[in-house]
Amino acid sequence: MNPNKKNRLIKLLMEFYHIFGFLSILKESLQLIPRNGKLLALTCFLQILFSSILLSILNFELKFLFHDIILKTSILSTSIDDTFKIMEIIADIKEEFRIFLIIYVAILVSLSLISFLYTIATIILSSNINISLKEFVLKISNAFKYAFITRLYTNMLSIGYFFIVLFLLSPISISSSNIFLFSIGIFVGIISFIFFLYLSIVWILALLISVIEEDCYGIKAIEKAGRFIKGNGLNGFMLNILFSIISSLLYLCYLKINKPNKGVLTRYLCLYFWLLFLLCLIYCY
Repeated sequence: MNPNKKNRLIKLLMEFYHIFGFLSILKESLQLIPRNGKLLALTCFLQILFSSILLSILNFELKFLFHDIILKTSILSTSIDDTFKIMEIIADIKEEFRIFLIIYVAILVSLSLISFLYTIATIILSSNINISLKEFVLKISNAFKYAFITRLYTNMLSIGYFFIVLFLLSPISISSSNIFLFSIGIFVGIISFIFFLYLSIVWILALLISVIEEDCYGIKAIEKAGRFIKGNGLNGFMLNILFSIISSLLYLCYLKINKPNKGVLTRYLCLYFWLLFLLCLIYCY
């Protein structure tokens, strides 16, 4: 083979590995699972169990509220002349909305807390160390405060970024009749989303650092993550895109199978085989 062609081929293979090296990182992370497999399985089970219970409560409350409102609206339509009864029904509906809002906020906060604790637990269990259940609980309690402070900072940064993008897009959205400005708005929106995916790598890494290193949290963890990600951001960025695509595919599959004629067992089996197929692809790589 011509030396120039050989060098070009090697360079092309190196670039290919550099771009798709994130799959090897994902494969290596999956190989860490057996080390603390039992604790990870227990953590996943508890996260799914509590999340399912809370979502079931929310679904039940929502159905009950709608059913009750429809019932009271029908009573309201037959009691036009009775002013006192109308006011009483309206007051009842307002009270039910207030109760539902309290329950909704409480469940939303609980789900966020469960997700946050699960993230901390996953980071701890992904370390290449065998730990007992007692050590595991102790590590979570120690890391919670530092990780929570870092999460507050990253949430504030993401909210600030959202408002900056909204501020930039608002003049363009007003001129939606202009095709050129509308196209620029779409382009800016896509670039903003891609840049957000890149920034989220730094924020996720900052959370990981705050769990692993107790003396490094908040802005300090974000700065350290930013320094670490310089020159190594492509793999994290590609992983982020991969998980975004997988999440979108799973959501589309859920919408497709979430029909009245489909049983609950069928839905969960479909999602399970989808996840199994994706994990097999990653492992075979």
